[in-house]
Amino acid sequence: MARWAYILTTFFALAAWAGAQGPVPAPTLTPADQLRLLKANGTLIDNLVDHGVALSGKDRIEERAEQCRNAAKALANAIHDAAGKQDAERVAELTNLFSNVVRDGLLPTLEDGKRTVTPESPAGKKLREVRGTATDDVTALKATIPATAKTKDSLKQLDELAEKLK
Repeated sequence: MARWAYILTTFFALAAWAGAQGPVPAPTLTPADQLRLLKANGTLIDNLVDHGVALSGKDRIEERAEQCRNAAKALANAIHDAAGKQDAERVAELTNLFSNVVRDGLLPTLEDGKRTVTPESPAGKKLREVRGTATDDVTALKATIPATAKTKDSLKQLDELAEKLK
């Protein structure tokens, strides 16, 4: 009988120890925080969905590039707002998203356009215009974001994008 008590005690102690080894659960947001985030991101989400749907319906490369740039511009506007409110964490998060849209959406589209579109055609001129306005967007963002420890990586990402857009 004592052996079973010892085995059960050991089993429960090991089970408690193993259970304590699991990952720490993510903190849950309160309903008030969820509502605040929905209000802060609602317009941005709507804009990004609209531009994504518009992008999916475009066949010509210059139109796809323009829609990618419009999606990036929606993020740039949100970054301007966050920088104005001095919300460095939101600036960093949105800048990361902006970089992803430009790096993974706009730049490959512009590169495809270089290979497939005649430079002096109307489509080639439109692609150059989109590249120029995207470069202007990146330059404006760099000027808007204050240089702090939290935004250092954001500014570095924007420098890299500016180089790639040249």
